[in-house]
Amino acid sequence: MAHYKEREGNLNQIISDLLAGSVIPEKIIVFIDNPAIEFENEYVTIIRSSESFLPNVRFALGMVSGTDYCFFIDDDLSVKGETLANFVSHATTLPNTMLGLEGSILGNTVTPYSNDTSVQRGTLLTKVDVIIRTYFVPTHLIVGGFVMRHRYHDLPKTSLDDVFLSLGNKYFHKETNWVIPVTPESDLVELPDGGVGQSFDGDHYKNRNIVCRKLMDVYE
Repeated sequence: MAHYKEREGNLNQIISDLLAGSVIPEKIIVFIDNPAIEFENEYVTIIRSSESFLPNVRFALGMVSGTDYCFFIDDDLSVKGETLANFVSHATTLPNTMLGLEGSILGNTVTPYSNDTSVQRGTLLTKVDVIIRTYFVPTHLIVGGFVMRHRYHDLPKTSLDDVFLSLGNKYFHKETNWVIPVTPESDLVELPDGGVGQSFDGDHYKNRNIVCRKLMDVYE
């Protein structure tokens, strides 16, 4: 999903890197909801909207992609040559699970996201509650996040696409979320964030704490 004009320059690198890997996506879709972003690329499907959407729109597109798995990546990251191959390999040993490279083990406090155990990219296979920034998901599991958003429609919605996706998988599908290990060849490339993003919003952590606490209280 491309929303921030400040990150427009990252898009061609992300696509070039995806196409240069040892595993190449069957299709690449870029959703653009900012008319100021002027982007064309012959190798991808570009969907433009004149209306801004929350980032969970990318998961909605994934549900109708027609693929068995979807890989979602934030636009301040790119892949290396073996990143997708690493996901595919782990998906064979961890089927019907959601995989990522960074995540959060929620704390059992009033503010579970702020008091979490942060799991960074590294060498350990770790079960987490919430996966952030990159997501390798069996397509049929994406719906869990939307079910949770619908059931608890009075909860905050901004800064929560990954939280609803991950906790929907955990609580609705009763499946697991894993951070998988990386090597230098299967790691990610950090790209400029342009000084913008959901985490810059003053309500980012407040909203995440509210939603995580509510869902933990209901399901645990």
